[in-house]
Amino acid sequence: MSRMLRQYLETQADQVETVLVTHRTPGRITGGTVGPRLIRFRLDPAPQTRLSAVRGLTEDLAVALKVPSLRIDRTHEGIILEFPNPEPRPVTLVSLWPEIAPLPSTTALLGLTDTGAPLLARLSAPEVAHVLVAGTTGSGKTALLRTMAVSLALSNRPENLRLLCLDPKGRAFRALENTPHLTRPPAVTVPEAIETLQSLLRLMEVRDQQGVNHPRIVVFIDEVADLVLQGDGRNKPGRYPGASIETLLTRLAQRGREAGIHLVAATQRPSAAVLSGVLRANFPLRLVGKVVSAEDARVAAGRGQTDAHLLNGRGDFLAIGGSGAPIRFQVAYISEQEAQQELAQQQRAQTTSER
Repeated sequence: MSRMLRQYLETQADQVETVLVTHRTPGRITGGTVGPRLIRFRLDPAPQTRLSAVRGLTEDLAVALKVPSLRIDRTHEGIILEFPNPEPRPVTLVSLWPEIAPLPSTTALLGLTDTGAPLLARLSAPEVAHVLVAGTTGSGKTALLRTMAVSLALSNRPENLRLLCLDPKGRAFRALENTPHLTRPPAVTVPEAIETLQSLLRLMEVRDQQGVNHPRIVVFIDEVADLVLQGDGRNKPGRYPGASIETLLTRLAQRGREAGIHLVAATQRPSAAVLSGVLRANFPLRLVGKVVSAEDARVAAGRGQTDAHLLNGRGDFLAIGGSGAPIRFQVAYISEQEAQQELAQQQRAQTTSER
């Protein structure tokens, strides 16, 4: 920690305590952490100070600290104040990988928590199974999908894990086009997406009958709401000719885990008008980036008071699952070019080891 940052932290702690005393809600900053993008202060309030009173001072505290945003939350540590680090450090997959590889089977890297610990998601675990990624434009959804897909490909051999990609924009998964993990080129049109999902459902039924779930198949879907709105599946060939994309996705989400099929779907806003409650309920893990409003945050997270609308964007996310407290993390970014290089290097290494 630099001397300048240490002085900054001491000054900010004094500012917090001054504001609280001024508004007759005294408390002391007793510790905290400095993460790559966030600073967390741990507040020990006086016995008469209520959490609601502290939360009511969010704007006053942000003004006093001269920060663009401030989140106040209650955790097992006590009352936590979070605000941007003035000396942010980049979080990249390339820099993290030597420290954490190899990952367990079917496990994706998400990024670094605000305490500096790597955050992972094991898709084969019942409490994960399927992942819904939400956030407005610029929140970092596509970067998070790419990080998850690349980390899965780097940690699992093609015979153990396969990838399927639905990509209406045609940009999210270009880095994966030459990896042997990809079962087919990314589907970029509605007919291609419907045919892919129909084929996957048929495979799921065969696996159910045979009692197998190997190799694992992870389906990445960028802008799932666009696909749902554009295609209703009517008059399409296949076993499910009348099924809409949402119906196909719902069946996969409900029954896919037992057959070794996992969905990772991203959307700007998973509202009930676009994605049904039944479909959303089958995504146990929510990764929520910056959204527009508190109501959007509630819909995206599946619960209230996450303050996702106060996130900073550009890879600043919350991981929300089960009844546990949300975990704030910074996405481990990897560019398209870096992803291609890492995957090509892995493929060359595997080819050499097989000779």
